[in-house]
Amino acid sequence: MVRPREFDTNEALDQALHVFWEKGYAAASLRDLIMRMGISKSSFYEAFGSKRALFLAVLDRYGDMSLAQTKACLEGDVSPRQAIADFFGMAVDGLLTQKGRHGCLAVNVAVELAAHDPEVAARVNGIFERMASALQQAIARGQTVGEIRADRSSGVLAGYLVSSLSGLRVQGKARPDRAALNDIARITLGTLDR
Repeated sequence: MVRPREFDTNEALDQALHVFWEKGYAAASLRDLIMRMGISKSSFYEAFGSKRALFLAVLDRYGDMSLAQTKACLEGDVSPRQAIADFFGMAVDGLLTQKGRHGCLAVNVAVELAAHDPEVAARVNGIFERMASALQQAIARGQTVGEIRADRSSGVLAGYLVSSLSGLRVQGKARPDRAALNDIARITLGTLDR
């Protein structure tokens, strides 16, 4: 008979997410993970099976949380162009916090593992594609009301914004200077203007 879990799986995933975010995949030891998650080694293996399986579950959870946050910002009560600007502003603000100095988990994972691990690459690409889709919808709304240029595909513009946001997040890790990051965001957002 299987015993019920004595911990909240989502809370454990959130704690593991912070370990991977702070240390990266390779440097995060099983001991680090178990201690932060507050579970026993046997519970860890019973619930997740392996460090890799846990990591993939963490990426899925991060992708869901990231998409929810992106949609909440882009689907607000402001105009689509302003919502996109607010989204970039939120990214800059985040990079200037202690937690933000760790960067974006998806970008970090793309740099650390995606070139060598097709399954991880697929998950990271999924995160970027979902973000691009949310941005594309906002861009298309902005094009419809005439506040975003319509001479370029909403998909191409969304892909450019995701790429630029990834670069902004890398820059923010290395040089967390608000003025410089705001300049990058402003120039990036200028590509939306007619």
